[in-house]
Amino acid sequence: MTNYKQKQDEALTADWLKDNGLDFANFNTTHIKLLQAQQQAHTLLNQHLNVLTQSQHQTLRHFNRLMANSKTRKNLKPTAAYPIFNINNKINRQLFKQHRQLVKV
Repeated sequence: MTNYKQKQDEALTADWLKDNGLDFANFNTTHIKLLQAQQQAHTLLNQHLNVLTQSQHQTLRHFNRLMANSKTRKNLKPTAAYPIFNINNKINRQLFKQHRQLVKV
């Protein structure tokens, strides 16, 4: 019975990770900063595409392509995540300014 429950839990976990732009098979072997950046890039590309500039969009898609390939993912250093973090912070600031203006009106 516990084996069945464990398989169900793993399937639910894999589905949740996939919905957040992460891969269950490579979750334990990839550096945490790269995983965080991959999740942020996935969220920005799916939910905030209208706020991104062309260069930001290209940077995010390029990072996703690098993370999708196992050979390039192994060679990526955690510092490769910093441009993604910078883009995410900039977009969050823009979204907060928009939200604050809507609340004031």
